[in-house]
Amino acid sequence: MRSAGGPRRSRSLQSPTPFRRNPVMRSGHRLFFAAALTALAPLVTFAHDDDPKVNVPPNPRPGPGYRNALVSTPGANTGNIEMGGGGFLGNGVVLLAQVPLSAFGANFGSDCWGYTSPSGREYAIMCTGTGTSFVDISNPTNPTVIANMNGVDSTWRDVKVYGTYAYSVNEDGDGIQVFDLSNIDNGQVTLVNTTNQNGTTATHNVAINTDSGFLYRCGGSSNGLRIYSLSNPVNPQWVANWGTRYVHDVQVVTYATGPYAGREIAFCCTGSYVSLTILDVTNKSNIFQLSNIQYPNNEYSHQGWLSPDKQYFYLGDELDEDGTLPSTTYVIDVSNLSAPFVASSFDNGLPSITHNLYQRDNLIFEANYTSGIRIFDATNPLNPNEIASYDTYPNGNNASFNGLWSCYPYFASGLVIGSDTSGGLFVWSVSNEILSFSYPNGRPDYFDPGGDAVLVNVTESQPGVYDPGTALLHVNAGSGYVSFSMTDLGNGLFEAPFPAMACGTGFDYYVSADSTGGITFADPADAPMSAYKGVAAYGASVVAEDDAETNQGWTVGAPGDDATSGIWTRVNPIGTDAQPEDDHTPAPGTMAWVTGQGSNGGSTGENDVDGGQTTLLSPIYDLSGSSAPIISYWRWFHNSAGASPNNDVLEVGISNNGGTSWVTVEVVGPDGNESNGGWFQHSFNVADIVTPTAAVRLRFVASDEGFGSIVEAAVDDIAIEDVDCGGCGTTSYCVAAPNSSGSGAQITSSGDTSVTANTFTLEILGATPGQPGLFYYGPNEVQIPFGEGFRCVGGTTFRLNPAQNADAFGDTSRLVDFTQFPACCGPGAISAGDTWKFQFWYRDPSGGSSGFNLSDGLSAVFCP
Repeated sequence: MRSAGGPRRSRSLQSPTPFRRNPVMRSGHRLFFAAALTALAPLVTFAHDDDPKVNVPPNPRPGPGYRNALVSTPGANTGNIEMGGGGFLGNGVVLLAQVPLSAFGANFGSDCWGYTSPSGREYAIMCTGTGTSFVDISNPTNPTVIANMNGVDSTWRDVKVYGTYAYSVNEDGDGIQVFDLSNIDNGQVTLVNTTNQNGTTATHNVAINTDSGFLYRCGGSSNGLRIYSLSNPVNPQWVANWGTRYVHDVQVVTYATGPYAGREIAFCCTGSYVSLTILDVTNKSNIFQLSNIQYPNNEYSHQGWLSPDKQYFYLGDELDEDGTLPSTTYVIDVSNLSAPFVASSFDNGLPSITHNLYQRDNLIFEANYTSGIRIFDATNPLNPNEIASYDTYPNGNNASFNGLWSCYPYFASGLVIGSDTSGGLFVWSVSNEILSFSYPNGRPDYFDPGGDAVLVNVTESQPGVYDPGTALLHVNAGSGYVSFSMTDLGNGLFEAPFPAMACGTGFDYYVSADSTGGITFADPADAPMSAYKGVAAYGASVVAEDDAETNQGWTVGAPGDDATSGIWTRVNPIGTDAQPEDDHTPAPGTMAWVTGQGSNGGSTGENDVDGGQTTLLSPIYDLSGSSAPIISYWRWFHNSAGASPNNDVLEVGISNNGGTSWVTVEVVGPDGNESNGGWFQHSFNVADIVTPTAAVRLRFVASDEGFGSIVEAAVDDIAIEDVDCGGCGTTSYCVAAPNSSGSGAQITSSGDTSVTANTFTLEILGATPGQPGLFYYGPNEVQIPFGEGFRCVGGTTFRLNPAQNADAFGDTSRLVDFTQFPACCGPGAISAGDTWKFQFWYRDPSGGSSGFNLSDGLSAVFCP
């Protein structure tokens, strides 16, 4: 199982390791990356061989993204807006919007930066594998993509801003792209120049000292720094190079006070030279080194940021998190630029890789790949403490290069943005103005089918945060979310009105409310990407539960299976970028059914499904005595990587004859919100698909057909419950006499006995083909000879006109419309709690002297 993030730890470090003169990658990493490069050669560009992200293939997370504004209109059916992974984990950070890579015409995300126009409108700048995109986030719950500006394809792209211009670079060419943002408020971004002076067009990163007006190109092949004057911002002019060693990233600042007043200083992270190099770049014709320092556990000096008081430099190493060392940030005292020293380090106990970090006031914002954004309070600069987070990668916190690439925390509004390699652009609020939710009487699992109410407390972090009239309940019973205003009972207490639903209906729900600052808060916090679940019923009894900790009779394999790897197996899963690290069952549970088990440290595709399909079959369940059984299970499906992504499916089927024939329950994939990993629960009413019998069975079929892709599936925590509808349902009684075409006509029903649902449908099998008949009902059970059969309904009877002919098989059906006469009103009105008896009378000219016959009887108890 995945190791959990423990408490933050801080270490005081007295002496750094000696300076290593040659850029040498640790042998273990070198062998790993060499193997990965060979395996992924068709998927990546080779800008420089020491950057580990050459190993990350495009893996965009599908789905429409998320805009908080879409789910805040009472009565609106906005659709079930979700994103793969089953919801992100947030703590003190509120997701306002997420813009997927598809909105940028891209399949890979990289860096980001921000721009504020003279009018005060705020814009996110998103770097992707295909170019540079500009997004208006002035309405943060509903971002607007202003422009997607193309560049050469590249995994590495970076952008910074100077005045009303943005400067974009990448590892695969283009030099410096210059974009004019002066008319962005009117929806226009213009490429005004593409320039390259002095050397290769490749650049790893770009930094701009806005105080001095100089631009610094970092890296690109083996380059150190290439420096340009922005005195003419449309046409940057090269002025100098510094090439003593490779520079992966740099921050350049001008000191305003103290012993370095007026000096322009560059803090250089040197990649595989594993050091922080501090340069005086004031005189571009006489750049000199002030100091060079290494730090413990050094593997790849990636990026860092200077504290606002310029006393400390916080540095992240991209390769030190090797499965044993957690996400670590090194604190380097730079109060004396000529004699810096490592003062301490801090971590949060997670195994994810540190990548890009920035500091605003006393807060450090770190984009740490698979664990998302982590926010640390640096009031004590030597011992920062994690206070908030938002995990953009729901597939675990392992040390891989998936997830959040970078972040930008410098908007005056307090908004924070992040760029994710597969999830696109995230827009967050990190604010003291917070609304939280609680439930004084708890959250029920079962809700009155006739409608119910739940009390909700909306708590303000300070008076005046709640915007009156914005408290909403959102319910999705299968056709998309519908929103209902909650009733304000005073003192922060609200009543959430759940609508009437057919008994046995499963649904998702969440609540939300707006702050006076225009931010929508929800519970769960990342709703509607995750939601609470409920069932319209009076209760339920457990028929069967299976957490996969033991094999309760499941079998693997079926005719037609031809997969060559990734065969279903019950194991404690070893996580990859496609397969779960954990089963779904809470601890101490560890086991799940998964498609193949690779080795520890093995590649993503080591034992995924290849070459065809593999089948998992459940044991047989006896549901013959269940009145309204509901089956639920948790499943995982990943199909969005490899040579041919989003082309395969996981198919779930059900049989009520032990597996002789099958009916499809759902098909997951080939693309969509739930095809990129993550545990998702699915539940369904058995009677909506097949008649519950003593031989009900489930089937899970995962396949990789055609061109190979990375396909992984998993199943866990299967449960069967029989919901209590207060005695509602149907039972057969009486006798169906033989007719001229067979053994007699049988009456059954489909739909629901809920009056609210209004789907109750009578069905006849085996009447006389082509002959007319009539449904009728009454209050009593009888069995009296009548015609060639038996009258099974007594008392005052009510006809469901008009008569209708049976088809060529002797079958017919009729919806009992509770809104139409006679079921709607008068003495034949059908109401919740009523019991009525139903039968079908039909012509049978060849069946006997009377010329007619009748079906057996059906007794129905109706629910709200």
